[in-house]
Amino acid sequence: MNLKRMAIMVVGGTVLFGGVIGFTQFRQKMIAEYFANLPVQVVTVTAEPVARESWRVSVPAVGTLRARSGVDVSPSVGGQVQAILFDSGRMVRKGDVLVQLDADEEESQLASARATANLAHITASRAQRLAQTAAGTRANLDEANAQVGVAEANIKEIQARIAKKTIRAPFSGRLGVRQVDLGAYVNAGQTLVNLQDLSVIMADFTVSQRDLALLSVGAGVELTTDSWPGRTFMGTITAIAPQIDANTGMVRVEARFDNPDDALRPGMLTHVEVIRPESQTVLSVPVSSVTYSLSGDAVFVLGPLPEGAPAGAEAAVERVVVALGERRGDRVAVASGLEDGQRIVTSGQMKLQNGSLVTIADVPLSAAAAAGAAR
Repeated sequence: MNLKRMAIMVVGGTVLFGGVIGFTQFRQKMIAEYFANLPVQVVTVTAEPVARESWRVSVPAVGTLRARSGVDVSPSVGGQVQAILFDSGRMVRKGDVLVQLDADEEESQLASARATANLAHITASRAQRLAQTAAGTRANLDEANAQVGVAEANIKEIQARIAKKTIRAPFSGRLGVRQVDLGAYVNAGQTLVNLQDLSVIMADFTVSQRDLALLSVGAGVELTTDSWPGRTFMGTITAIAPQIDANTGMVRVEARFDNPDDALRPGMLTHVEVIRPESQTVLSVPVSSVTYSLSGDAVFVLGPLPEGAPAGAEAAVERVVVALGERRGDRVAVASGLEDGQRIVTSGQMKLQNGSLVTIADVPLSAAAAAGAAR
């Protein structure tokens, strides 16, 4: 009885197992037939040939601007502000009086020193007459002349202190915002106002030591800034630092730019490009044509259609890994992987893979159109 029951269970299990296997194989066959009978997807893309272009040799960098001359105007002596003779933002010339400090005490000292000097001159004249008549000694005459020298030196010292109470513009330029009030007491070295000569602007930037051979004093430099989109400023290299930073491998460069309309301002961050007279030939593609992944940068190259391709398909694509070079604007140089004249997909490649069939649109695809271009 037990053997009979066991035989029935073995037969039942075998039938059940065979049924599962058969159903699985049947399901896989039906799925394969379904996908085999699906219409081939044709993706709409835009394309253009790989371009061989002549690019000028240049060295890009990021620069910071400073005025040729710029200073915080401050007194060399302390004192109370007696007069403010400038307005914020005004243009001034070298030597213009900006601030007058109180010098009443020094003026009194100067009057006293002049009286002392006058007395010294009288004493020296008397000593000279006495020495000529033998009523006086040579020593007395020498001492009197020395007192004259001391008195005259004292006058010059006081005059110098008075002159320091008058703060003048050290060079021509544009003033900043006033930082002092009338009647305030200022200390030596305290900032009264900033002064910048904006007629010439200097750009400081660094480049890699590997580009040092491309730099020379007098070479042209193009400068652009986000403050003035679409505008390019032209200048020249004025100095190249003799020492390379051992930590970064960078060398400091200075360039000069005329600034007649004060468009450039100290402290601006800018993009600079050192221009060389020679040029180089490169293969370039639009930046939008490159797809980026962990397996490498790649583009889709148009190739011939396979046999039996559906109507409407114009080409099949192949994913080609490329080595990219310098980027300029919306184009990037290709160092290897492509040949001149090959046509590549420039938009609509998000749904592509090796062997995908495509049709070529005559106008650029919008992002929405590209996303829904497959049909």
